[in-house]
Amino acid sequence: MKKIPVKNIDDISEFVMINQGNTAEIYQYGDTEILKLFRDDMPFSLINKEYEIGKEVNHKLKNTPKVFEMISYESRYGIIYERITGGDMIGAMLGKIYRIRKYSRTLASIHLEIHKNRIDILNNVKEYLCENIDSADVLTDSEKDKIKSYINKLPDKNNLCHFDFHPGNVMIQDNTFYVIDWMTACTGDANADVARTLLLLRYGELKYGNHFIKAMVQIFKRYIGKIYFREYKKITGITKYDTEQWILPLAAARLTEWITDSEKQKLLKLVKEKLKYLKD
Repeated sequence: MKKIPVKNIDDISEFVMINQGNTAEIYQYGDTEILKLFRDDMPFSLINKEYEIGKEVNHKLKNTPKVFEMISYESRYGIIYERITGGDMIGAMLGKIYRIRKYSRTLASIHLEIHKNRIDILNNVKEYLCENIDSADVLTDSEKDKIKSYINKLPDKNNLCHFDFHPGNVMIQDNTFYVIDWMTACTGDANADVARTLLLLRYGELKYGNHFIKAMVQIFKRYIGKIYFREYKKITGITKYDTEQWILPLAAARLTEWITDSEKQKLLKLVKEKLKYLKD
């Protein structure tokens, strides 16, 4: 991993926070840029990785925000990005509910365009999953070994996978769609990336944000997932099995992420149930 120059910022009081997520706060940074300031428990190695991946993705895909520089503020680190002035696809869906079907189909088309690319990134999907599963303290060593052995039998491919692809990570500016948040990007089977999106839409819960938005997202996300997956299957010809075979390791790996206790319990239950049917 390359050592990236880091610019120090002494004061962020002049910047206005415009959004926040589970891992970072987003600030307006001048007229054309934003500062993604990560929470202080986010490892620097992951932030550095997001910066490197963002630079590589800029070369491959047109509709991704430009990555400019890394900064530090007190004990936290951040990345300066090109500012996309529109809202995200979730907001667009909830603002005009009659467009949910259209946007869900668009989500599938955008995802497929990502999967057509090849980028040499540090980890592949299987390595990423195994590393996270090893860190899952709610799983026994025996359970981890079973899941990792199962992972080794899954398909090996080299599609570019975003691995955090959902409507909240697609921004809309002047009717153009921009995909953001590439920290978890890796290479592997595109079906694993599709399955990851389905897992997020089925079980994902927001830690931060307006209560109304969180409630609305919970209501509509499964419907969004159905339309998205139906369209992706229609375009590519994949089957339900192609994605469902990835759900066990994906759910197990997500147990180590910044998720709510409620989501963690649901995923742990899912993992335990699927392990019952896993052959030794």
